[in-house]
Amino acid sequence: MKVRRVALIGAVLLGVISLAAWLFWPRAVAVQIIEVKRAPAVRMLAVNGTVRPRLSVEVQAPVAGTLTALPFDVGARVRAGELLARVDDAPQRAAIAEAVAAVSAQEAVLAQARRDLARYVALGEFVTRQRREEARLAVDQGVQELNRRRAVVVQAREVQQRYAVRAPFAGVILERPVDPGQTIGVSTVLYRLADLSAPEIAAEVDETYAAAIAVGGEARIALPGRSQPLRATVVHVEPRVDPSTGAREVRLRASQPLDGLPSGLTISVNLIIEREVAAISIPRSAILRPDSNPSVRVVDADGKVAERSIRFIDWPAESVTVTQGLEPGARVLADPQAATPGTRVRSRS
Repeated sequence: MKVRRVALIGAVLLGVISLAAWLFWPRAVAVQIIEVKRAPAVRMLAVNGTVRPRLSVEVQAPVAGTLTALPFDVGARVRAGELLARVDDAPQRAAIAEAVAAVSAQEAVLAQARRDLARYVALGEFVTRQRREEARLAVDQGVQELNRRRAVVVQAREVQQRYAVRAPFAGVILERPVDPGQTIGVSTVLYRLADLSAPEIAAEVDETYAAAIAVGGEARIALPGRSQPLRATVVHVEPRVDPSTGAREVRLRASQPLDGLPSGLTISVNLIIEREVAAISIPRSAILRPDSNPSVRVVDADGKVAERSIRFIDWPAESVTVTQGLEPGARVLADPQAATPGTRVRSRS
């Protein structure tokens, strides 16, 4: 009976000890763990871009005056060489008429000089040699003066053509800031004309990252109403840094036509900087002190947390490529603040 009682007491004590151990023994903390592996990776730069015409120009008149014709309005399509505006050319027409009259007068003078020379030559020895030379000189001077006055007419007509403003290329009128009858100067903008047949995408890229972008590089652009991004190619990288923004302009051309998209539309652009066949990538959020002495917290074979220094390619993206400090198979805390070194952890299901 006594032995049975002792056994019962021992069993109770063992149960109490086991319960206390279960209640007070440190438990493994549930955390999210990333298993490191090598996989294809793409280093991209996400920027905002805007749709811009392939060609765009502010149309101005090369002369000042009053607009007598302005036949197109915003949205109109025009052909190359088509008349866009006409400035009142009445003063120039008067100048042309005056120059033409001067030519006619000089033609009469020259005709008379030639008749005089012919008469003196016909008289032969009855006219002095000096008189004949003077007549011949008068003809030569008359020819020169006639040529000069004809050149004035040609020049005046060329100037008159400047009063008619024509489209430098086929395109669409984006803006018309003036109206017929308005007096303009040589710097007044008549139209803003753009060729929208093959628009490009322009993006401003910080000078720190623009050095990694080259003509011919790949990109992906997201357009409204399209479920899949379009491929695009870098066609120009501005060699100069804009001192006001610290950025360089990058222009891209899509693999498919962008007809119908309004000029100035903002779209998302992902510039592909580098492709890697087998890289170790982790979220930037898993890195402690990413700007100085970067490290991650890894989980060892016993489930304990330890801190490990790493090196990575610092790039403005959610995921970064680790170049030193991690090998495939390593387990990294997704949130490095979730557990301190020495803590026992388990993977959160």
